[in-house]
Amino acid sequence: MSTHFAIIGNGAAGYRAAKAIRRADSDAQVSIFTEERYPFYLRRQLGEFLSGNLALSEVIFQSRNAYRRERVDLFLMTEIASLEPGDHAVLFASGQRVRYDRLLIATGTRAVPLGIPGLDLDGVTTFDTLTQAQAVQNTVKDVRQAAVLGEGIIGLTLAESLTGRGIQVTQLVSGERFWPEMLDEQASIRVEGILEQAGVTLRRNTQARAVIGAGGRAIGIETTTGETFPAELVACGCRRRPAIDFAKGSGIEVGRGIHVDEALRTSHQDVFAAGDAAEPTAFDEFGQQGAAFCWQRAWAQGALAAASMLGTRAEHVFEAVRLRTIVFGQDLAVIGRGHLAPAGDIQVLELHDEPNVYRRLVFQDDVLVGAIVFGTGETVHELNRLVAEKTPRSEVESTLALTTADSKTDLLPRTFARHCPICAAELVVHHGTRPDAVLRCGVCNTDLVVRWDGERGWLEVRRA
Repeated sequence: MSTHFAIIGNGAAGYRAAKAIRRADSDAQVSIFTEERYPFYLRRQLGEFLSGNLALSEVIFQSRNAYRRERVDLFLMTEIASLEPGDHAVLFASGQRVRYDRLLIATGTRAVPLGIPGLDLDGVTTFDTLTQAQAVQNTVKDVRQAAVLGEGIIGLTLAESLTGRGIQVTQLVSGERFWPEMLDEQASIRVEGILEQAGVTLRRNTQARAVIGAGGRAIGIETTTGETFPAELVACGCRRRPAIDFAKGSGIEVGRGIHVDEALRTSHQDVFAAGDAAEPTAFDEFGQQGAAFCWQRAWAQGALAAASMLGTRAEHVFEAVRLRTIVFGQDLAVIGRGHLAPAGDIQVLELHDEPNVYRRLVFQDDVLVGAIVFGTGETVHELNRLVAEKTPRSEVESTLALTTADSKTDLLPRTFARHCPICAAELVVHHGTRPDAVLRCGVCNTDLVVRWDGERGWLEVRRA
């Protein structure tokens, strides 16, 4: 009898795991269960969808027919009620019960409710899913003023899309500056400057007390100081947490997320977790602040989870990137403990390579433990590796000094990262690669050609 691999969640980790399992075992039964209405899509593109730059068909990466061709059973709009790991079973909200041989939990995150009145009004969204993005797109043409509550990535995405449509956006920042738990003061200033230059009004030290409504629709915000301002669309760009409520009480060990070891195995032998739903316990990956939620980390862990479920050996992929996003066209990445302030055994090195480029390296006892990169993505993967390997400061400085071409070679002088022009997946081109080399995107299998003009690199689709 074939092995049944059941996967809860159809995001980056779940989707990649399913494909990897199918490639390795042609006889296996592979099932994906998701609450989503649509097949796999790239959440990073929801902002582009809302702004009108991408059609629905361009956001959805795989059609249902693609799952059928690969013999992956996809169950959409399927809510999980609970798990019964002792019986190797999943119980659905519909009452149906399905057995599995191996189970992967890859449910990602959901927004933490703000706990204020008015969140049930029309015009209030967490912008979590493509379905919610469609709802916003259908109503946004009548919106003139919008409010973003909190400093989450979802809020940033929505702020950029709405300002691009000529909507006045007000963003509430709970403290004195943007993301103090993730960014140092210099990086916060840069993010805030971009937002304000784009026309976003920032209200610092401000929190919402309630969403004001009329006729069942949102019309404004009341703050904790009693001030009010108009808003016909309210986005809860707040903090997120792993979507694992269905696993609580099942006997599987949970904390912030589902506890996993280096092989992504949970406290139950045949149950695994990956991506944003997983919380590593056997190794210190992110330090005191805990993991932020990152597409790249989920994608990497999908492959590792598949290998573990299949019983094959695979090295743990260390992803120290806690945050990776683009703020109004500017790259921003936080790696490891990049936000730490200098004190005692903590040393900080700030690099202002160009007027719009800022890098901050954090060392503890002369070992690299974190970094912040703003304005360029070209050293993010290199820094991720250096943090992962606990690299000494002298070696870090030597590695990052490789920014000029060797006159005796035409190989690339440095590593850079670019998005695939077809599917937007992030690809890394390492220093030492030859210009005009052909790379294949691991997501959409498109052949891409490496280009280099002596200062900057990019990727082009290979022409037949």
